[in-house]
Amino acid sequence: MLPYEIIYDTEYTTGLRAEVAAKFPDSGPRAATHLSDLLYCLLKAWGKQHIPVEGWHGDADHPDDEGDPLLSWLQGLQFEDLVSKGERQPARALCFKCNVVSAVGGEIGPNGLYRERVHCPVCGERWLVATPDFIVDEIVHESKQTRKSQRRGPEDAPWWIEQLAGYILFRRKQAAASARDFHHWGRLVVNWLMGDYGSRKKGLKPRPPRSAIDAFKVVFPPTDAPWQDWQEELRERKRITEGPDRPPLDMVRSPRYPQFECSSCPVGKPLRCPAWIWDDEGNETYPFGVPGAPQLTTAVVVDPTRVTWTEDARGLVEVTEEKDQ
Repeated sequence: MLPYEIIYDTEYTTGLRAEVAAKFPDSGPRAATHLSDLLYCLLKAWGKQHIPVEGWHGDADHPDDEGDPLLSWLQGLQFEDLVSKGERQPARALCFKCNVVSAVGGEIGPNGLYRERVHCPVCGERWLVATPDFIVDEIVHESKQTRKSQRRGPEDAPWWIEQLAGYILFRRKQAAASARDFHHWGRLVVNWLMGDYGSRKKGLKPRPPRSAIDAFKVVFPPTDAPWQDWQEELRERKRITEGPDRPPLDMVRSPRYPQFECSSCPVGKPLRCPAWIWDDEGNETYPFGVPGAPQLTTAVVVDPTRVTWTEDARGLVEVTEEKDQ
């Protein structure tokens, strides 16, 4: 082999990243509450609604550390385009007060970019926005691209099931309003990037990880009562994320998923969340409020002049905000 030298091309890499980012300009945080906001940690969703974006922290601040989040999003979008059939679906909004699903609509914001409508134009209440990937023969399809293991299937991703249930709730209400046929099941189309991660058992031929595609039917009850309960559950989660009171870290409804969610949380640090256990250099340390925990150089809360920090029995910090009388 000829002698060679490998040199990291910093200038070209920086320019290439800038070109990719320019094709998908950041419009900033979403104004409306989206279905996906209600499927994970509600403390995180609450923080993203109450903390100014300037105070956020996380992977978006350090794209070079573990890869650019934009590229991961684009990979998922390319897979969706690959498997999609029918027409791409527009965003829809459910107003819990009017009990109606409508087109979202929007306007051009101050930055010149499209901004979705946040409130129902009929009653003025904040509504819930959702956008399914694609619908074929009135069946909702949701595509997923993941590095999770294929072995455990969608059962290991309950947030996928809840997302599909949310989309079907919207379709169910639309179908009832227009008296058209409706299916109480949906389909997940999953690309397992690493397959089942292969096998390296002693004495056997190694089997490398291989990407795979599977499709799953997810069947929900056809009766009204479970869907009414699910609608009320989403309504309560939405109330929690939009309300003034900071929710607890761990909730039975919409739990956090520490294996991937906590370390990339953009508001864990400014919230002083007990699950944010990293210092400014990214080193694992104590939770906030535990003796010996380092004091971070920056900390942003909703209104620093109106909060009281207290420690619970475990020594973990909770914040209480003063209320207007």
